[in-house]
Amino acid sequence: MTRILLIIITIIIACLWLFLFKKLNILDKPGSDLKNTRAPVPTLQWIFVILILLIWIAIVFPEYYNNPLFLGLVIPWGLIGIVEVVEECSYLWKFPKVPPFFRLLVHLIAAFLAVRIWGIWNQEFVLWETVYQIPNRLFTIAFMIRTMFCINAINRFDGIYAQWSWVSAIGFLTIYLLIRFVVFESYETFSNLDILIIVKNLSLFLFIISLVYTIIEYKPLGLVRDVGIMFFWFAIAYLSVAWGAKIWTLIVALSLVIFDAVRVGLYRIFILKKNPLNWDYTHFHHRLMGLWFSRGETRAFIRIRSIMMMILMLLQWANRFHKLIIFTMMACLFFGINAYLFLYKKMPCWLQIKKER
Repeated sequence: MTRILLIIITIIIACLWLFLFKKLNILDKPGSDLKNTRAPVPTLQWIFVILILLIWIAIVFPEYYNNPLFLGLVIPWGLIGIVEVVEECSYLWKFPKVPPFFRLLVHLIAAFLAVRIWGIWNQEFVLWETVYQIPNRLFTIAFMIRTMFCINAINRFDGIYAQWSWVSAIGFLTIYLLIRFVVFESYETFSNLDILIIVKNLSLFLFIISLVYTIIEYKPLGLVRDVGIMFFWFAIAYLSVAWGAKIWTLIVALSLVIFDAVRVGLYRIFILKKNPLNWDYTHFHHRLMGLWFSRGETRAFIRIRSIMMMILMLLQWANRFHKLIIFTMMACLFFGINAYLFLYKKMPCWLQIKKER
């Protein structure tokens, strides 16, 4: 009953927020690229995402406001949010743009603050049934780099409405299902039961919110913009580590975004000889559209694949070896097919955009 009520109230607040921003004329106007077929729509809807999360935590779990785990999620995000709002305002009202490297630096600082506030220490790494203790400094550096990569990987995977929100929903759903049906069913005792419950509840809330925005951004009716996209994947990177997650399951479920970010970065550096932070139309979904896939077909392919990978990994239960094999096979398949089609067969490497005058 609580979940149904959460969905209903989330939809109501989202619609009210869309109406308010439309009245205030805070609209995203389409440019002469992939967005040139729609009318202006309310933008910066990330405020609703944060608002509804804080409201529901206050109603259902008010004790979380004194919990370091929750504070480690929302406080560092405030730092990222300020910088990204300035960046978004530069598109709306011609403010000076934030340099890309400064944004990356802020992402790293926010990840460091998350570790310090929550105190994610004494992490372990399991390989071939052997448990290795990760030094705190090494873990902090690895977490900072991983979080920065996740935030920017999903941000670059945008370009088709409702695509990033759906992938984010799969990420939160994967974390929730892992805890609910794998961890709680596979083990009898837990040293971090309180943490598991908090992460499970937060993942469920964020899954519902991101799913609602999959609907809102489909036409689109409104846009959360980069600042909202980055919040979701900051949360995924943070929550997946906070409880000692089964990382392989999450990575494979979201492997299309991760593999695509790696491939695009290498392609820009070694083939195009350009800064990997410079935006272009070389991402996987752009390539599908360059091969005459429609937006709907591209969305359907990515959604079906994400669901299939999530289910496949969940069916492996707690078997780390099988998950590692699946991850390796998916990586070989993704990079192998891309290399064969676009490097060997010389097919179009990206979507060519004809800008209107």
